[in-house]
Amino acid sequence: MPQPKDLDPYTDPRSFYGSELRRLREAGGYSQEQLGEQVFCSGAYIGQLESATRRPQLDLSKMLDGVLGSGEHLQRLCRLARKSKVAPYFADAADLQQRATAISEYGSMLVPGLLQTEGYARALTRGAHPFAAQSVIEGHVSTRMERAELLA
Repeated sequence: MPQPKDLDPYTDPRSFYGSELRRLREAGGYSQEQLGEQVFCSGAYIGQLESATRRPQLDLSKMLDGVLGSGEHLQRLCRLARKSKVAPYFADAADLQQRATAISEYGSMLVPGLLQTEGYARALTRGAHPFAAQSVIEGHVSTRMERAELLA
C-alpha cells in the first residue's frame, strides 16, 4: 500500500481531491485499507487517489461521501478533478498516456491519435462534427497535437 505523500493541495484539482480524501479518512479513523474495504476497492487504490496519481471516479466518490459522512463534498470535488481538455470518454486514457512507457494499439481504419498529422486530425474532426464551428474544430486539433508531443 502506498504511503501518503505530502501534496500541495492547491497545485491542481486532483491534488485538492486527494488531500481532502486523506483529511476525511484520517478524521474518520480509517486506514487506507479499511476505507477501501468499505467502498469495495483496495487500500492501494485509495492511496493512489490521495497521492493524485489516479483520477477519481464519481460513483466511488459517492460511496466515499457516504462512508465518511461528507455530504456531497467529494462528489463535487470529483467533478472538478475530472475536467479535461479532451473528450470525457477519452479523459482517463489521455491521463494514462502521460505516464505510459509503452502504448500498443491496432486500428485497421484510422491512424492512432498520437501519430496523426495536423491535417489528418482536422479532416477526421471535421468529418465527425460537420456542423461545428471552426474554432471548435481547431480546439480539438490543437488538443490532439499537444498530446502527440508525448512522442517528441
